[in-house]
This record gives sequence, C-alpha cells and structure tokens, in this order.
Amino acid sequence: MTVTENNQKDDTMSIDIKVLTLNVWGIPGISKNREARIEAIANQLITGPEEYDFVFLQEVWSRADYYFLATKVNKVLPFAHYFINGFIGSGVCIFSRSPITEVHFHKFTLNGFPHKLQHGDWWGGKGVAVCRSTRHGIPFTIATTHLHAEYNKKNDEYVHHRVVQAFETSQLIRFCQRNGDVLILAGDFNCTPTDFAYRMIKFYGNLIDTYTDSPVKTPGSSGETNETPANSFTSVKTLKENPSGNRIDYIFYHASASHKVKTKVCDQPWPNRVPQQDFSFSDHEPVRAILTVTPVKEDDSTETVTEVQAQTDALLESSAVCEQGLKKVAVSRKLYLFLAILLTILELVYLAVLSLDLSPGLRIALGILSLVAMAALMYFLLMGTVFYHMEYNGVKSTKLALKCHLEILTKKNAQIEERKRSLSFIK
Repeated sequence: MTVTENNQKDDTMSIDIKVLTLNVWGIPGISKNREARIEAIANQLITGPEEYDFVFLQEVWSRADYYFLATKVNKVLPFAHYFINGFIGSGVCIFSRSPITEVHFHKFTLNGFPHKLQHGDWWGGKGVAVCRSTRHGIPFTIATTHLHAEYNKKNDEYVHHRVVQAFETSQLIRFCQRNGDVLILAGDFNCTPTDFAYRMIKFYGNLIDTYTDSPVKTPGSSGETNETPANSFTSVKTLKENPSGNRIDYIFYHASASHKVKTKVCDQPWPNRVPQQDFSFSDHEPVRAILTVTPVKEDDSTETVTEVQAQTDALLESSAVCEQGLKKVAVSRKLYLFLAILLTILELVYLAVLSLDLSPGLRIALGILSLVAMAALMYFLLMGTVFYHMEYNGVKSTKLALKCHLEILTKKNAQIEERKRSLSFIK
C-alpha cells in the first residue's frame, strides 16, 4: 500500500518496505554480456513497476560498473555505498532511497586461497557489508554478504571456510540487533536451506527467511535462484544433474523492540530475459521481498526452547565441520612441508651435480629445472608455513568461539526449562 508522509507519522500505521537482492555476475572479461546486462539491470531498477527502498547487489567486481549503476539509478535510489576491500574489491554494494548514515565492513577471516586463481574468492576480499538508514521514521540496519562458492559438491575443499564465514556473519548480525533497528540481511549465501551455513545464519542469527515467511511466492517455483532451467546462462549439463536449480540467494529480517515485521511477498519479479535480448539479467535470479513493518508498544519477544535448540544444533554441526577442517588443514600443511623438504634435497643434489663435467646443453636444462624447482619450493614453503597456518588459526578461533556460545546456550536452555517447571508448579 502507499503511505503518505502524514500517515507515516501515525505510529499505528503499517508501511511496506520493498527490497531486492541480486548477484549481477559482473566479472570483467569473463562474465558474458556483462556491460549490456549491467545497463539492463539499471534500467529495470529505474523503469520497473517497483520502487525499491533498498537494493543489495553482489559481484559488482568493476568499479566502473558500480559508478555507472549509481549514476543511472540516482533519481530513484540516490544513496549508495560500494564496499572496497581486498585486491579487486568485495563486489558488494547497497543502494537506498533514504540517506545512509553509517557504514561498516567486516572482512572474513578465511576466504579461499590466493593461488586458486580460477576461483578468485581470496582476491575479492569478501565479508559482510553493513549500513544504517532511516526510512519513514523507522531505523534500519541493512546488510549484504557473499559467502565462498561451492565449486565441487562431491569434494568441497572450502566447507570449513564457509563455517567461519557463516559464524562471523551470524555474530555480526547478533551484535547489530542490539541497536534496536529493524534488520535486513540479503545476498548470495552460496548454500541451500539444507546446508549447515544456512542454519547457522538463520537460527543463530535469529533471522526470518522471507521466502518461508511469505504467503505469496513465484508461481511454479520453489524459490530456486541459481542454475535455474529458465536462465539463459544455465548449461545443459548442469540441468541434467540438477533440473530445478538451487535456492542460494536470500532476504532475511529481524524485527525490533518497537516494530514487528511480516513478509507480504517474496518472489522473483523480473522477466527471464533482458527485454529484446536472448540472455538473462544474470546467472542468478533477483529476489524481491515486500515487508510490512508495524509499530508495537512493547517488546513481547522471548526465545523458546525450540529456538534455542535450533541454535544449538546449528552450532554443534558447525563445530563438527570445524573439527574436520582442522584435520584436513593439518594434513595439507604436512604435505606441503614434505614437498618443500623434498625439493630442498633435490636442489642440494643439483648443486652437487654442477661440479661434474656436463655438456652446455645439459647444464642449461638443469638450470631451468632448478629455477622451476626453486619457484615451487617458495610456493610450498608459503603454503606450509603461512597460508595454511592462517587457515588453521581461523578455523581454530571459530571452533573456540562456537564452544563458548554452546556453553551459553546450554545454560539458557536450562533456565527456560526451569521457568517452565516453575510456572507449571504455580498453576
């Protein structure tokens, strides 16, 4: 519904907040039809039927693309912030109809490896981007993130990285909830609703998934947002393995003490193809949520045993993943150090061979092999002593934090049970 400024001052009135999130797949030189799609996304935000209050974008890897978008949509979304981080930037940005008053970026402790150039997550410096804004007199904390991708479903080498990222996201969100704002978290979480990372963020982050909360959804869909059959960038091979696609893009919310929130609609409002083109807006589908925000006079929210148990289960599962991750990291460190020692021995053998009477051609060939071996030796030493040590510390730190939070939840569960028994006895 439309609410005038006069109506918004009436604290008995509900207002609708319209939100959109989209991974734009904007990798320069790699993403197909990137420039045309970025322009089409901007046009859709300007001329589409919806006037959004907040828009969250991921994989805007080019600053030029961000500035183009910000300039193009300025009349409808005049306030924006691009979160620069890492080597090529975090890729995330937030657009708003109301002024952005505060910004903060938390870089994930773990985010892949620098030598995995084909993946590139480490170079992006991903994390959680947070802004604050006031819309219709209601204070909002708006946040977006982009978790590490799952490149191999059968052998996911980054599973413990996503544990760390999901836990750090939920921790930051819990801190943000203390400021009394209505909170919205949206983005590409690279996990389905059956994954531990989803449960960590949803349950331990005390968040509501707008898709499951919504009475209105996209017809004929179960909310899938990536590798969907209608998307032009989905390969035939992918569809054979997974005909429906995956739901990995979400909009979550958390109500405040002064305002309750309910999802009116959560759907995918844009057409499958860019107008007058044969390709989609992105390899992800945009997700829209219309949230009805209503003032309340007092906070009557209390955690139930079921909610605490869901949080506990999410933490326990994540702790188990961390334990497996620590074992995997330890094995990898030993392997790289062993390879470094082996190459060191080979270099010593090479130096000994140089004292022999060798032909010029053989000396050149051995010299080239020695240079390659030295480069590999430096790589193995860095991996075995620096990067895997950092990875181990990141997973270990998260596991210790999980243990602390699990102890708190155990006590909280006992207190809730004790209150229930006391109330039962009084009755």
